[in-house]
Amino acid sequence: MARNYPANTQIQKFLEESYNKERDTRLSWYFRSNKTTSLAESKQSEVARRKIQCAPKPAEDLFNKLPEDRKPQKFNKKKSNFQDVPFREKDSGEMLSVAMHPVTTQVRSKLYDGFTKEGKGRYQYLCDRYKESPEDKFQFPLLSSWEYGWRLGDVVKKSEIKKPPFGRTRIVADTFYTRTGIPNSPAVDV
Repeated sequence: MARNYPANTQIQKFLEESYNKERDTRLSWYFRSNKTTSLAESKQSEVARRKIQCAPKPAEDLFNKLPEDRKPQKFNKKKSNFQDVPFREKDSGEMLSVAMHPVTTQVRSKLYDGFTKEGKGRYQYLCDRYKESPEDKFQFPLLSSWEYGWRLGDVVKKSEIKKPPFGRTRIVADTFYTRTGIPNSPAVDV
């Protein structure tokens, strides 16, 4: 026979309530029947109460340990002059960015030409910036994932990179593309 205990949340709630009710009943009976041996009347509690009363207060001890001439700390009370911060060049007005190369004037001119809804303006600017590789936009890799292959074009020329003569492309074509699905060649008309 299959066991379905507890079968649903209703039964679980019922069992939880009945356990709590039984526990509360037992505790109330215990406190009613043992009134004579309460903690307040025991000798141990009397000794503990006297020790607590005679002990120095923790706050008084801490105040006694503090030096007399303690002054409150001043956090950033001095006013800052934000004009002195060298974020902008005085002559050109461009941001001094250490990490990023400046944008070319041709790409920057697209930023203010038209609206994004029309596919111009900021949309065209971001598309052109996206086409550039991170090596062209940044002076050094900002992310750890960019470190792999960073400035690889300086070491290996594109003319030296060639496809392997045997095996590799055919294996990909056979295993990745299916015969019954979407054709792998874009020249094939469906």
